[in-house]
Formats: sequence, structure tokens, C-alpha cells
Amino acid sequence: MNTAARNLIENRFIAPTRKERTSYIGIEVEMPVVRLDGQPTDKRVSIDAFSAAVKRFDFTPEKFDVDGVCHEAVCEETGDVFSFDCSYNNFEISLGKVRTLHEAQARFQDYVGFINGVLRERGYLLTGMGINPNYKVNSPNFVPSPRYKMLEGYLLKSRVWEPRESFHSYCAYPTFSSASQVQLDVREENLCRTIEAFSLVEPLKALLFANSVLPDEPELLCARDMLWGRSTHGINPKNLGFFEPLPQSAGEVVDYLAGASIFCAERDGHYLYFYPVPFAEYLKTETIEGEYFDGGRYVSCRFAPRESDIEYLRTYKQVDLTARGTLEFRSACTQPLSQAMTVAAFHLGLMNRVGELTELLKTDTVIYGHGVSAPELRAQFNRRELPGFVDTGRLKELLVSVLDLARDGLRERGFAEEGYLEPLYARAEALTSPAKEMLARLDGGADIASVVEEYAELQVSVC
Repeated sequence: MNTAARNLIENRFIAPTRKERTSYIGIEVEMPVVRLDGQPTDKRVSIDAFSAAVKRFDFTPEKFDVDGVCHEAVCEETGDVFSFDCSYNNFEISLGKVRTLHEAQARFQDYVGFINGVLRERGYLLTGMGINPNYKVNSPNFVPSPRYKMLEGYLLKSRVWEPRESFHSYCAYPTFSSASQVQLDVREENLCRTIEAFSLVEPLKALLFANSVLPDEPELLCARDMLWGRSTHGINPKNLGFFEPLPQSAGEVVDYLAGASIFCAERDGHYLYFYPVPFAEYLKTETIEGEYFDGGRYVSCRFAPRESDIEYLRTYKQVDLTARGTLEFRSACTQPLSQAMTVAAFHLGLMNRVGELTELLKTDTVIYGHGVSAPELRAQFNRRELPGFVDTGRLKELLVSVLDLARDGLRERGFAEEGYLEPLYARAEALTSPAKEMLARLDGGADIASVVEEYAELQVSVC
């Protein structure tokens, strides 16, 4: 193993977990901008709503595209960020560090309520769906900024890189897919057992949070996994999905990440992308051939790797270790907006019950013990039909047991946050998800605009 690579990874990813923890919560919610008449989104409408929100909430513009359009702004007081994620069709609200879910919910509701007031006047809404229902007619273009054009070029390489037959055709999927992500502090001594616990619960998360229906993939309730896994991001399986095998020490995490691939870097103000290379090998490579976007076209170049490129080593795993000393939980689709905090509540509660969660699932015989691994179970549970070995009555009981652990973990915090889990109890009892509920409505004759409206509602009742 390359000693330089190990040291760089340990300093970037493990050292932050040794620092004093703050118990803050980081929450990101991406939401599609949907034109209610089913026509393509006019980016000028998205940009106007963004600009109005920046002005209303006194955010400071920070990042601009090549045309001078602001696509990211920050609130200096709270650290909250408004941005367009990859596309002007995908609005993201990233909440700065918050201590309680009530604080997060209040700010989120305030922001989205205002933005949707602006959008509705022009026949648009932000909604809680993991796939923009107008994805086929919307522009597939990424935000024209150096970083996003780099990413666009990288994903488009699925058309020429091998093995082409393993890639899907949705190269622009980040422009129409939306997720809800949570970051929670983790200590080094708890790192591996936390990764294990949340890896074991991933199949159940597929049942509870599926909300990315892609009509061209009719069997999938959560197309998100497929979109990531069969893109150029999935060339190296260590960059996505599960830790396999599960690490037993921080040193094994370091070794694992040394085998994860780097695919971009920056030189002279240009964001470069290239065929992904495992980081330990990358540092030993003399030169790399890459491309960058410049003036309407991609330009080829060669460059020498640097140790400082560790800054651009990034994985996108279901349970992802970040350089902030946090675990980022990435596998949940955006939820109906009235239930936006369910994702954070679920993970926050279980973070305080890692030992009990592990014991529950390692001794489980409802989904485990049938010769099917957690990654295989998640793939099966992402589909409309459950595998035949699953007893649905016992599955409901298992889901409720997991939710009870999350509820107990939230109660221990003492902020009366457990009410945010109530929608998940209802889903567990009915073995449903936002994706299943949407499909049932459409099968019953509802039109997609009515679902968009329903999933955009903000009213929240927390007991």
C-alpha cells in the first residue's frame, strides 16, 4: 500500500473524527422545479425565484455560472445555502448546522413556502419527488459552471468508455434526480460499528423512503441506486454502494478509500475529469490524460498528479465518510415536503441506538438468514414486488421495531422530535412508500400535476 496515499487519506478522513464532536445536524434537500402544465422548465423562472429568495432572506451570492448567473448563495448568520444542484431544474436547500429538527423544519418551511409562492404565480412548484416528472422534456444541460460542466463531461463518457453495455442511457440524471441527505458527527471509536449498523438497515430504508419513479424503468421504486451505479460513477464499486467487506478498524477504512477512485482535479482554474483511477495508483502515475470544458467545448490535456489532489477524492456511498468528521447518509430520495424531516429524524434517532440496531438486525430472520446480503436485499426491496421469502406480517413488525429504536433515540435527546417519525410508522404498517403511493394515485386516475401539488404541500403536524 502506498504510504503517502494512506497518510493523506488518514489525515483527511480519519483525523477529523478524533476531534471534539458538536452534535450538530447537517441536512440537505434537493427538489425538482416542476412546470405544472408538463412543458419544459424555463430556467429563467427558476433563476428569478432563486434571486427573489436570496433577496428576501438576505443571502450573499457566492458562485456564478459563465453567464454571470448566481447559482449558489449563503446566509452568513446561519450557514444555510441555496443552490442549483447540477441543473436549473433542481433546487437545493442545505441547512447550516442545526441542533434540533424543529429548528431545521422551521427554516426549511419558511424558505420553501416563500419560493413556492413565487413559483406558483408562474405555474411552477418545488415538490417532494425524487425524479422530476418532466425529465423527458426538460433541458439536459448542466449549470454552465466549471465544476458542473466537468461533471457533465465525465458522465457523458459512458457513451465511449468501456464497458458501454453496463452503462445506462441517462447521462444527465443529476439534472432530474433529487435526494435528501443527512450528515451526523461520528467518532473514530464508533466509526466501524456505525457503518455496520446503517449498512444493515439500508434494505429497510428502501422500503420506507423509495420515491424516485422513472417511467422507463417501471419495476423500480427507487431508481436512484441504478442511476448512480450504472453511470461512470460506478466504474469502481468502491466509490458507490456499500462497504464490502465491512471495515473492522479505521485502518481498514483507510485501506478501502485508498482503493476508491479519483476522477477529477483542478489545474490553473480548470476542473479536469479523467478515467477514474484508484487513489493509491493515481499518486504513482506519472501523467494523466484528462479533459476540461473551455468556451463551449472540451479540451484534452495531460497533467501530473499531486498529493494535494486528495481534496478531490470523493466517494458517494450509501453511508459515506466525509472530510468533516461526519457520516453522510445518501441513499434516501427526496420526500414529500410535509415529511421532509423524516429522513433526518430516522438517522438521528438511530445514531443514538447503534448497538441495539446492530443486535436487532444481526439476529434477524425476517430479511436476513436467507442467504441474501444487505446490498442484494436493498436491490430487491427497491423493486415493486418483494422477494418471495419475505413474510409481510413479520416485515411490518421489523420495520416498527427499527422505528421504535429511532423514536427512543430521539426521546433521549429531549427535544420532542419523535413526532417527525409518525409518517414512517404509517408507511411501515401499510408497507408503502411515497413511490408506491404515487403509483397508486396514478393507477387510480389521478394526473401527475395533482401528485406534484400534493407532494409540494408543507403542512406538518408534530405530536
